[in-house]
Amino acid sequence: MTGLRLFGYACLTIITSAILAIAGVLAWFIADRALPVKVPETIVLTPIVKPGGRLCIRQKVEYLRDCRGNVDRALFDAHTHRVILSPVKYERPPQGLGLRIITTCFVVPDEFEPGDGEYHAAPEYACNPLQRHYWPITRAQNVVRFQIVPP
Repeated sequence: MTGLRLFGYACLTIITSAILAIAGVLAWFIADRALPVKVPETIVLTPIVKPGGRLCIRQKVEYLRDCRGNVDRALFDAHTHRVILSPVKYERPPQGLGLRIITTCFVVPDEFEPGDGEYHAAPEYACNPLQRHYWPITRAQNVVRFQIVPP
């Protein structure tokens, strides 16, 4: 009878240890919410653009951690026109960790009307399995303003 009791305690110990280990890993994944990327500076190289012209933006981006990223991007004008740009996706930071200067250029669509224009970038990051499949790290959108002038 003592052997059966010891076997039961051993099984209970194994099951409890497994539950606590899974709960500990899940708690670590939940608490891991630090932003893996900093954008200390954004400069509009062409602040005045005509429809059909090129909008160029330069950003200083500091990659702090090896995390997957997805940045959804769009251009807007003041007259309800919107163009969805192709997203930027990467599994690991391009060119590794550290400070990078990234210049991107877009063609402002011909249907955009004169007035204020905006470029929006909405980033999401995933540094662990919970963030990849359920709860990504997000931060406020980058909003870059520029002027659209008549052609």
